[in-house]
Amino acid sequence: MEIGKFYDVAFMAGRYDIEYEKGVKCIKKTPKSYRVEREDGTTRLIGQDSIMDLKLVSQFANTKT
Repeated sequence: MEIGKFYDVAFMAGRYDIEYEKGVKCIKKTPKSYRVEREDGTTRLIGQDSIMDLKLVSQFANTKT
């Protein structure tokens, strides 16, 4: 992930749980995790080892008109 870009992410949130975040913006990168921001302004920490699928999306697809 690169800071400032928007992504759709699928990641493991537990032993048997898979969670999805759609259209989140990467705002911080550490050696073991990423901090992403959702459209509503809340943030979430995602571990680098837990990411199963990562898709770069256009930032213009996330704006409301």
